[in-house]
Amino acid sequence: MAYEAGDLIVKFGPALVAPDSDSTSKQLGLPGEPVEVDDGVGIGISGTYMMTDTVGLEILGASPFEHDIDGGLALANTRVGSTEHLPPTVLVNYFPPLSEKIKPYVGLGYNYTFFFNEDTTAEFDGLIGGLLGTDYTSLSLSDSHGLAYEIGVDIPLEDNLVFTATVWNIDIDTVATVKANGNTIDKIDVEIDPWVYMVGIGIKF
Repeated sequence: MAYEAGDLIVKFGPALVAPDSDSTSKQLGLPGEPVEVDDGVGIGISGTYMMTDTVGLEILGASPFEHDIDGGLALANTRVGSTEHLPPTVLVNYFPPLSEKIKPYVGLGYNYTFFFNEDTTAEFDGLIGGLLGTDYTSLSLSDSHGLAYEIGVDIPLEDNLVFTATVWNIDIDTVATVKANGNTIDKIDVEIDPWVYMVGIGIKF
């Protein structure tokens, strides 16, 4: 099943976002990495329009990914909070004409990630409250944009179906603003830079 100019390939399947995170406290100067972002899972979906027989334009989307945010040693290994995010991405993919039975590809593109439903935990409220005498805390994460890289393979099955496996590396950097009783107590630079893994099924139209 060859890809040809004008084809549309829609793919979907389970996806894992595995952050390779690093963080730095900007105001309090907390030692080490004050926070760490845990893995998240969701459903990935993409659509690729073949502009030529070997070059496609892909739009990548997903169901919201939810991540827990853990504190480092300076925060007594406290569960700080959680957030959800969506990472819409546009990539240009190249499919080298190697074989009709297996279709590897590589891609380069642009990602825009926005965060929502940021929450802190009662555990974190208790820790900060004990230190500062506050009643409640809040967390917000700034949007991010950066490069995205992709490598994957499509294996034709039958009736215009393909099995697909893809790995992305996405440049996601955000600033986490932590407030107590509405006053900012710290801003933390967080480099999330996740590896994203998806396997699934594709349909060629």
